[in-house]
Amino acid sequence: MQLCKILEILDQIAPFETAAEWDNVGLMVGDPAWDIGSILVALDPSQEVIASAGSASIDLILTHHPLFFQGVSHINLSEVIGQKVAMLLETHTALVSMHTNLDKSPGGVADTLSTFLRLEEVQTSGMLRYGTIGSSLPLDEWVASLPAGNARIVDAGRDVLRVCACPGSGAEFWREAMRQGCDTFVTGDVRYHTALDARESGLNIVDLGHFGSEAIIVQPLADRLRKVFPELEIHIFEGSDIFINLTSKESED
Repeated sequence: MQLCKILEILDQIAPFETAAEWDNVGLMVGDPAWDIGSILVALDPSQEVIASAGSASIDLILTHHPLFFQGVSHINLSEVIGQKVAMLLETHTALVSMHTNLDKSPGGVADTLSTFLRLEEVQTSGMLRYGTIGSSLPLDEWVASLPAGNARIVDAGRDVLRVCACPGSGAEFWREAMRQGCDTFVTGDVRYHTALDARESGLNIVDLGHFGSEAIIVQPLADRLRKVFPELEIHIFEGSDIFINLTSKESED
């Protein structure tokens, strides 16, 4: 199947035009006329991912995060971005990214996050998802029940019942979560002063980390692509968080 046809179908799943203005989605590297027989789904276009695809002779890498966020003025092979482009071209591997368009689309990252949090009666507002957890629980007890690795919590002294969730770096939306009557906001990359303001305003914060709030899409997206492209080989690169919790690591040792 030609890459241009795959791009058309991906655009139906999560329209590229719905991405945020600052975002960069779609074809990052490659030729729309290239024939594609296999896809590797990953969170990041890291060197490890690109090398893995190259060694397995995979034709297309589909990532959540883009390779380029801003306009490219040069390709310098002594820099990481240039090295990644060279790796892709040397192995004839295309790269496509679905970022904020996939965050907000039906069945995308935000919906997957709400499922991960076991939210009920879910409502949608862009990349935000609002829902309840059924019956109220203390914050630490609720977070401990989730399959979350490096979660951090900021306890405002309220039990959890109504939750707002946003994948990635969504801390800017904490006031909107409060306006919607939420007691808890779940996202990643929360800064100290933002968390302090939220706590003093009466809002619990759960920071899953950027990786933790978005890597959950890799497997469901791959499963979806297997149904959409039954003629293609679909693989996943699960990866791991680049941040390491030393306390957890020591307890494992």
